[in-house]
Amino acid sequence: MSDQSQAAGDPHELVTVYTVNEPTLAELIRKELVMEGIRCEIGGENQAGLAGVLSIDLMVEAVNADRARKFLARHEQRSE
Repeated sequence: MSDQSQAAGDPHELVTVYTVNEPTLAELIRKELVMEGIRCEIGGENQAGLAGVLSIDLMVEAVNADRARKFLARHEQRSE
């Protein structure tokens, strides 16, 4: 999502910045974002017996989406 489309909407609206399939990984990433000062919520984590099959979204406020994506990109580069 571009900065322009975010500016037109509610800056506190939750937008997905990352998607994983593992609930544990989602929680680890959420904690890292919170430690960076970015409020993050997890969507789709209550999958019951379908864990690892369905997507789990990490969502932040639109106003923090670019910052969160940049943080996640830097983190991915370090782990490669």
